[in-house]
Amino acid sequence: MNKALNDSFHFERAGLWLKNRAVLAPLTHNMSGAGGDPGQAELDWLVRCARGGFGLLIAAATQVQPGGRCWAGQPALMTDAQQQAFTTLATRVTQAGTLAVVQLHHGGVRALPELNEGAPVGPGEVAPGGRYPRGVRALTEEGILAVVEAFVRAAERAQAAGLHGVELHAAHNFLLCNFLNPLHNQRTDRWGGTLPNRARILVEIIRGIRASLPRAFLVGVRLSPESYAHIQGIELPHQLAVAHLLADEEIDYLHFSMGDSFKAVNGDPDGGSLLGAVQAGLAGRVPLMVAGSIRDATSAQLALAGGADLVAVGTAALGNPDWMTKVSRGLPLLQAPFTATRLEEVGFTASALGYLAGMGVLAPHDAA
Repeated sequence: MNKALNDSFHFERAGLWLKNRAVLAPLTHNMSGAGGDPGQAELDWLVRCARGGFGLLIAAATQVQPGGRCWAGQPALMTDAQQQAFTTLATRVTQAGTLAVVQLHHGGVRALPELNEGAPVGPGEVAPGGRYPRGVRALTEEGILAVVEAFVRAAERAQAAGLHGVELHAAHNFLLCNFLNPLHNQRTDRWGGTLPNRARILVEIIRGIRASLPRAFLVGVRLSPESYAHIQGIELPHQLAVAHLLADEEIDYLHFSMGDSFKAVNGDPDGGSLLGAVQAGLAGRVPLMVAGSIRDATSAQLALAGGADLVAVGTAALGNPDWMTKVSRGLPLLQAPFTATRLEEVGFTASALGYLAGMGVLAPHDAA
């Protein structure tokens, strides 16, 4: 089937429709309060993106449990006040004809000790030193069950707020990814060892959400398809096997964070396409969303032609919150890196600009 960016998309099991296949990727902005209260500027920027034509918004990685914080300005969904902020967001986004989900997140081994009380937690213990100056504490059985409950409770808050679903962040070496990774997870209990055991924490979260909330509430999962940077242990065949376990749980979509949606598979001597391998490996069992190098109409359409059902726009949306409107009308897009003036125009604060400068998104002469 030929898929076009402007085509509507049906989440068949949930019975929900998107007006198009363009998704705002979950983007860290560093604009929320020190306690996780969503900042007004962050919420306003998301609404701007909804009005700019995206069919689906994924709000940035949002903390579900104390101890899992990774950014000073990271939002959270753990209190009534935080839930109320997301209620306001859901109302405004829905008025724009856009669906909204929130990405639920626990930092795991990447949680910053200075933003949390004590050392980070993970599947196994790591001695202090190097990348983990305070070490990593191994979660107990009780601790793992508390994590599962925290994710489910945050999903319940999201649904009560009027959001249309949640995305579970199991990519990028955060906690759920730590459990999936056989190099990080060498437990010998029911949470480690075999692939189904390593995926158990994720499956239990999904089952908890499904048991508690209506089927019309979307549940998506974000995965890394391969190892990247200094993170090792994530291999494509393993992640595709995880994907099939998740498809068995009737999730509504899989969001693969590709880095580059058009790259070759790592270590493939024949240079086979990563997107093609993911699409073939999923065999149509679950809708596929991809993020990475989706910059304009051409790249979006290329990803759809390559097997994606939905395309998530990240960096390009920072300076173009009206990305979908511009693309639909054939209007020119501003190109990254963006000037500080432009980012301020679309609503980013000083704290956000400082973070984005470190990410290479701010034009060099503005980052000084």
